[in-house]
Amino acid sequence: MNKVVIKIVVACLCVLRINGLLAQMKLCGRVVNTNSKPVAAVSVMLMKDTTFLNGGISDEKGNFQLAADLQQGIKYAVKLSRTGYNAIQQVFVYPDTAALQMLVLHEANNTLKDVTVTTTKPLVTRKADRYIVNVENSFLANGNSGLDVLQKSPGLWVSPTGSIKIRGSQSVMVMINDVVQRMSDSELAEYLRTLRSEDISKIEVIPNPPSEYEASASGGIVHIILKKGRRLGLTGSVFSQYKQQGKDPFAGIGTSLDYKLAKLYLFGSYSYNIDRTRYTGYNDVHYPDSSNIYNDNFRYNDNKRQQYRIGGSYDFSKTQSLTLQSSGAGSTLDQNFRSGISYTMPATFISGEANTKWLRTLWVGSVTGNYVWNIDTLGSTLKAIADYTYNTKDESNTLISNYSDPSRNAYYRTITPSRTDMYSAQTDYSKALNEKSAWKVGVKYVWTKRSNTIIAENFNGTDWIKNVAGSNDFLYDEKLLMAYTSFEHSFKRTRIKVGLRGEQTYSKGHSLTSDETINRNYFGLFPSLFIDHSLDDKKGNSVHINYSRRVRRPAYNDLNPYRLQVHDYTVLTGNPDLQPQFTHSIQAGVTLWHNFTGDVYAGFTNQFIAQTASTVSGNIIEYKSKNYPGNTEYGVTLNAPVTVVKGWQMNNGLNVYHAYNDLDSQKISMTSWNVKSSHSISIKKVLDIDVYLEYTAPYTTANTRMASNFYSEIGFTRRMFNNKGRLRLTLADLPNVYREKELTTYGKTTINFYQKRPTRVVALSFNYNFKIGKEFKKKQIESSNSEEKSRM
Repeated sequence: MNKVVIKIVVACLCVLRINGLLAQMKLCGRVVNTNSKPVAAVSVMLMKDTTFLNGGISDEKGNFQLAADLQQGIKYAVKLSRTGYNAIQQVFVYPDTAALQMLVLHEANNTLKDVTVTTTKPLVTRKADRYIVNVENSFLANGNSGLDVLQKSPGLWVSPTGSIKIRGSQSVMVMINDVVQRMSDSELAEYLRTLRSEDISKIEVIPNPPSEYEASASGGIVHIILKKGRRLGLTGSVFSQYKQQGKDPFAGIGTSLDYKLAKLYLFGSYSYNIDRTRYTGYNDVHYPDSSNIYNDNFRYNDNKRQQYRIGGSYDFSKTQSLTLQSSGAGSTLDQNFRSGISYTMPATFISGEANTKWLRTLWVGSVTGNYVWNIDTLGSTLKAIADYTYNTKDESNTLISNYSDPSRNAYYRTITPSRTDMYSAQTDYSKALNEKSAWKVGVKYVWTKRSNTIIAENFNGTDWIKNVAGSNDFLYDEKLLMAYTSFEHSFKRTRIKVGLRGEQTYSKGHSLTSDETINRNYFGLFPSLFIDHSLDDKKGNSVHINYSRRVRRPAYNDLNPYRLQVHDYTVLTGNPDLQPQFTHSIQAGVTLWHNFTGDVYAGFTNQFIAQTASTVSGNIIEYKSKNYPGNTEYGVTLNAPVTVVKGWQMNNGLNVYHAYNDLDSQKISMTSWNVKSSHSISIKKVLDIDVYLEYTAPYTTANTRMASNFYSEIGFTRRMFNNKGRLRLTLADLPNVYREKELTTYGKTTINFYQKRPTRVVALSFNYNFKIGKEFKKKQIESSNSEEKSRM
C-alpha cells in the first residue's frame, strides 16, 4: 500500500512542473439601498455581452458570490433586480471589481404587490470543458422524470432501455450532487425514474472529463444538480400527474419544502407513483442446424416507485458551509409474462406456452456530508465530501412452461437477493495563484462490499427442491485509492489546463459455492490536457482541443462465476476472467457566436468489454460479458441554438459517428447518426408550447444491430395563480412508432427481437409553488455549486 501511495503522490507532483485554463474566480459584491442598509434576496446575473455566465442571490447581509471563468482585460456586466426596486446594471473590466463592492438599489415608485417575477436563463450555457442544461424554469421542469429530462436534454441520447450516451456508443457515468451513481444501466434508469424534474436545478454534460473526476467514465459524465433554495422563510411546491399509457394509467404525486432562517437551511422532498403498462413483442431465433424457436410475448407491468430527500445546510460564515443529506429511492416491480412458443426442428415440431412472474423490490439509500470553504476572493476553495450508500435488491423469477412434448415441461424459480454497501471520502483543494493561474489537488477513497446470491429451485409437484448446480453465493470487495492534480494558466487569449490522475484498484471476489477466488490489483495513470483559444472575445468565437485517458472496470455481477437460467432457452453467465478496458479519447472543436459548437472526436479502446450472445449445447442462447481486442469510434457533433423570432427558442443537435468492434471472430463496422430538435414557444399571458423531436439511425452494440427510431412530443403549459401554478398537457409519440427492434448475429445464429411499449401517451400534470415568510415578495435565480454508484 505504501508503494502505491508514493507512486500516486509522485505522479501528481510531476504535473505541477508543467506550465499550463483559467481558474474559476469568485466574484464578490454587496447590495444596499439608498439608506446604505443591506438588501437580501436580490437576483444577480453575471453577463458577458449577451451571454449568461452565472447567477446567484444576495444573502441577508446583501453579500453575493459568483464563480466564473474570467479573463483579464475583458468587459463584463452584473445585473441586479428585485421586486420593489429598479433594476440596475454595473459594467466592469476584470480584474477591476471595485465598483461591485457597494451596489445601490433604488426603490421603485410603483411597486406591484404579491407579484412573482421570473428570470429565465438560456436552456444551454457553455464552458470550456462542459455545457450546462438549465432545467429549472425551462420546459423540461414540468411533468418529467429524471430519465425523461436526460432524454430531452440537448446533446444527450437515451435508448429505449434507458442507456445514456453523450456521443457514440460508450455509456456515461452519472453523478448526482457530486456523488457517483454506481449502478448498471437498467438499475440506473429505474432510479432516475424516481426523480422529479421539478427537483432538478441543472445538468452538467462533460464529454471529456478533466483529472478531478474519476477515470471510470469512458463515455463522459452527466452531473445532475438538484435544487437548493435560498429564500428566507418557508417555500415549497406540490405536484401531481396523470398519464394514460394505452389501456393503463400512471399516477404520481409529490411535494418539496425548503426553510431558511439566518444561516440555517433545511430541505425535504417526497414523491410516489404507480405505473401500469403492457408490452407486446416477439423473439425469433434461427440456429445453424435450421432449427427455429419463435416466441410471441405479452408482458404486464405493475410498478410502484417512491423517493425522498431530506437534509440541512449551515453557513458558519459567508465563506464556510456544511451540508448533510439523506436520500432514498425504492421500486416494487411486479411484471408478468405470457409467451406462446413454437420450436421447429429438422425432424419434429413442438409448441407450448410459458408463464413467468418476475418480482423485484429495489432500494437505494444514502447519507452524504459536504463541507465547503471559499478561502479567498480569487476562487481558492477546500471541499470535503463523505458518503455512505447502500443498495438492496430482492428478486424472484418463477417460470411455468408446458409443451406438446410433456418431457419438456418445466416449473422452476430463481431467487437472487443482493446487497451493496459503499463508503467513500474525498477532499479537493483548489488554489488560485493569481488572476491567471491556479492548481488543484485532491484525494479520494472508495470501499465497496457486495453480496449476491442465486437460489435455483425446481418444483416437484408438492415442494420446492434446491438445484445445487444452478445456485451460487458470491462476495465481492473492492477498494479504490485515487489522487489527482491539475495546473491551469492563461496566456493572453489561450487557456491551458493539464492534469494527472492516479488510481489504484484492489478487488477480491469469492464464490462460496465453488470456493473460487478472483484477485485484481492494478494501478493506472490517467493524464488529461485541455487547450482553449479565443479568436474573438466580443463575438464569442473560440477553438479548443482536449485529451484524456479513461478506464471502465467490470461490473460486479459480471465477475461472478454464475449461470442464471432466465427461461428455457436463455441463460446469463458470469466471467471471472474479465479485465478492465482502457480508452484514449481526443476531441477538437470550435465555438461560434458564444453558443454554436462543432466538434470532432475519436476514441480508441483496448480490452473492450462487451456482452455478446452465442449458442451453446441444446440450442441455448448464452449471454456473457467478455474482453475483446478493441473498439474504435470517431465522429462529429454539432449543436445550434437558434432564436427563430422573439419568444421562440430552438435547440438543434446532430451526432454522426463510425464505430468498429473487433470481436475476435467477428469484425463489425457501422456508421450511424442521430438528430434532435427542441422548440420552446412562449405566447405571452396565454401559454407556453414546447416541441421535442428525435431520430436515431440504426447503430450497433457489440454484435447486435439496433433499428432506427423516431420519437416526438408536444407540450402545452399554462401559467396560473399569479405564476405560482403550472398546468401542463403532454402528447407523446402520437404516430405510435417508437419501439425496440434488434438483430443479433453470432456465427450462423440470428436473433430477431421486437418489443412495443405504450409510448403514445396523454399526460396532465399540475405544479404549485408557495412561499411563507418575511421574504414573500421576490424573485430568485438558483445558483447551485456543484461521484459513487455505475457498476452495480
